[in-house]
Amino acid sequence: MESVKAFAEKLGVGYAFVRNFARTPGALYVPVFIAGGGDYRAAAALAGSSIPPLARWPEFDDYLRSLGAGMYIFHGGEDEEYISDVESLGLPYVFLEGEPSIGPPYCRDVAAPVVLTRGIIYDRIEYAWRGAGCRGELLPPLFEQEGFAAYFSRALGRLLPGAGGDAQQL
Repeated sequence: MESVKAFAEKLGVGYAFVRNFARTPGALYVPVFIAGGGDYRAAAALAGSSIPPLARWPEFDDYLRSLGAGMYIFHGGEDEEYISDVESLGLPYVFLEGEPSIGPPYCRDVAAPVVLTRGIIYDRIEYAWRGAGCRGELLPPLFEQEGFAAYFSRALGRLLPGAGGDAQQL
């Protein structure tokens, strides 16, 4: 996960993955998920964090809008909390898994896969997008976008006013 490492270095923070998570005394942990759901709740409980998923962060919808995409592509699934978080952003969207799903009626000149990194999910989105006959540009994942680190740091600072925006661990 080179993009996770590069993103963390850009912010000057550490990172941990749920699968090999070991709590460090005194460290602050922020579960970074696009939207709520079972995976987010499990990670938040493990981290002892009340920081919400990105879909509920201040101005996340505005950040996504600033990308200028005609369609936003989310991983999706059947979790009501996840779907509700995506809907609350007020953006045109489709899901890789679930409805509405990627298909010809949703092809646009520019689409934004709303995922953190390149990997299996991003690749599946790209495959489905191209397989649906969509020829528009697919933007890079959030961690690779020029302005996302600045947005993330600014918004996290607002969510953690006592931390001065300087989280020790992600």
